[in-house]
Amino acid sequence: MTVNNNMSEELNEMVGDLLSQLTDAQAKAKEAEKESNPLKKEELEKFVVEKGGKLVEDSLEMIKNVKDYILSSPEAKDVDAFAGLVAAASSAIDTLNKIVVNDKRAETVVKTQQMDIDARKELKQDDNNVKLLATREQIFKALIDNTKVIDAEIIP
Repeated sequence: MTVNNNMSEELNEMVGDLLSQLTDAQAKAKEAEKESNPLKKEELEKFVVEKGGKLVEDSLEMIKNVKDYILSSPEAKDVDAFAGLVAAASSAIDTLNKIVVNDKRAETVVKTQQMDIDARKELKQDDNNVKLLATREQIFKALIDNTKVIDAEIIP
């Protein structure tokens, strides 16, 4: 009976291992599928900013690390590689700068257009206030109230 129990335990353990491997495989397959999905248009800007920022940070750190090595023993291929690294870092910074400038430009355009709309509304409201200030009766009453009596003689 102990042999059966040992075999049963071994089988249960093996089945448990297989189930855990299948579970892990499914999780890894989902991760791989998520990674292989192309970026959506809505997520593109976020991706560019995050990854570009990370690239710039990594490049600047690498430049710091490699700079001392290059200065201590300059070889043509190392200097060329270092120059390429600096060029790539500045290109990435330039790209991020363009994104920031475009965002600010878009915000400015929106604010300017909103100010223009508000100003037009204000002018239209002022025009309406002037036009609706008095009715015909009010104008006649104001003319009569503001008249001065003049003594006049009619000479034949």
